[in-house]
Amino acid sequence: MTDIRRPALRYTADITVEDIDGLAGFIERRVVLLREAAARPGGEEALIGEALTHTVTALTGSAREVLGTLAGHAAEAAGSASGPAGADATGGEDREDREVTAFDEEFEELMARLSRLWRYLLTAAEAWSHLPDYDVARWRLDGHLDAEHEARARWLEAGDAW
Repeated sequence: MTDIRRPALRYTADITVEDIDGLAGFIERRVVLLREAAARPGGEEALIGEALTHTVTALTGSAREVLGTLAGHAAEAAGSASGPAGADATGGEDREDREVTAFDEEFEELMARLSRLWRYLLTAAEAWSHLPDYDVARWRLDGHLDAEHEARARWLEAGDAW
């Protein structure tokens, strides 16, 4: 992670690829130290380090995938919002309401998944959270759906697509 501290993480919607990669890099640096301290190659410390590396890699990949899907949905929603409005002869308003509801449910499910993945990464780093290079303001539990509407309002005010 860079020397510049970012604002404190408040909501799942605030998690970025930089946060995920930064936390994964922090863990990986600790794993390297663990492996170097191993009494012998292939010993218990080395095996633990290898397992942790695989776990963090999988969590990081999944979290990046969820963020990519969320970004795709946000771009799609922004495109739909700027498209033609109104009902058509096939019950367009009802179909549009169902699509919005399905989008909201999928969005909520993705946010819940991202929150879980984030919590798993935090759990992997918890033993080292007292170290000075652990970003305590940024790498902490998020508020998830407690106030996603506030995060959405902040993004929209900043001119970003939700």
